[in-house]
Amino acid sequence: MRRVPHRGPSSDSPDSPGPGSAPGAAPPSPGRTAPVHPNARFRDLALLLLVVAALQFGYPISLYGPVWNAFYMVLYAGMIVFGLRTVRTEGPWVRPVVGVAIVFSCFAVWSVVDRQDTAAALGRHLSVALFQLALIASLVLFVFRRHHRPGPELILAAISVYLLLGAFFAACFTAMELSAPGSFTDLASPDTAIDWSLLMYFGFVTLATVGYGDVVPLTPWAQSLAAMQAVVATLFLTTVIARLVGVYTMSPRRNDGDGDAAPGGTVTRDAPTP
Repeated sequence: MRRVPHRGPSSDSPDSPGPGSAPGAAPPSPGRTAPVHPNARFRDLALLLLVVAALQFGYPISLYGPVWNAFYMVLYAGMIVFGLRTVRTEGPWVRPVVGVAIVFSCFAVWSVVDRQDTAAALGRHLSVALFQLALIASLVLFVFRRHHRPGPELILAAISVYLLLGAFFAACFTAMELSAPGSFTDLASPDTAIDWSLLMYFGFVTLATVGYGDVVPLTPWAQSLAAMQAVVATLFLTTVIARLVGVYTMSPRRNDGDGDAAPGGTVTRDAPTP
């Protein structure tokens, strides 16, 4: 009897991979975005880290007048753009991040036009804190949830999260000071209202658990928030180091603990010991 060779699904079948897909690759499930090329994701993460670092450590330029303050706001626009490009593959997080980004953009323009308006400044810091929180959550999922991420991408995302944590708490400190003046004080000028730039500095000093003691939280809620930042930063560093160590020490032939992957995608399992 003549055997008829078995044929795989045709290219017209809805279950067959599209042109250019890797052999054996499953088609993208409905509701999820298409995969992003690794080089594009690495570039987006690198640019996001660059803009975030410029924002957090270049803030003194905003103190030189309205023009430099407007330029500093442009850096926030860069953070929004590259932040959205980074989270575009995280379906549930795209809409919240876009919504908060729009709200922040409105308050940012308002605060540039009227730098003395307390409501504009409060709205700007609250909305940027929400945007940074959503971006942090998306990047944390990127770092910890998926199993086969290249090491450099994880490192870029982890550093971005660490810097965003400092910026997030700095924005919260500033919003607290604006809504409840006297929550913080500068011991060098105790009779002068504390500026947001000093609270940005205080946020990163607390993030690194250095504690110079020149900027001090006075109210119980301010002290509690500063303590929370120190604890969150310490826990994040310990867990992300464990994650990176696991990525770099994982055996390349191990397939998520289900067995050893042989060439061709076949998974081999060890025979049970009698």
